[in-house]
Amino acid sequence: MMQKAVLLRCPICDSVRTLEGERNRYAKNDLYKTAKNHLASHNLDETKSAIRKCEIVSDAVEIVIYSEDHDPLPNKEWKQRNATWLPENVLDRVDTSNPSPESSADTTPIQLHNED
Repeated sequence: MMQKAVLLRCPICDSVRTLEGERNRYAKNDLYKTAKNHLASHNLDETKSAIRKCEIVSDAVEIVIYSEDHDPLPNKEWKQRNATWLPENVLDRVDTSNPSPESSADTTPIQLHNED
């Protein structure tokens, strides 16, 4: 049986988190809260935190996995990408470049998608 999950990736530390279910199951505010809680550990000022929070949510992707592969996903907490299992090539759909330095947050254009 196949299941869906929403994959979030932090552009600062490159850690990942999955949320069980389809992308449209989550209101943007729920995704923002998940991102904001993680970003608090980075000690960013309010503006940079808001920019990164929007970036995490706008880059979220829905993945489809076999039910037996659900448990190894980082679904309870944020984990370093290389320390957790993810389906092969799933991050091809997410920007996988090295995490940007915090100083670039002021100049990185952010485009929000209106997918609720």
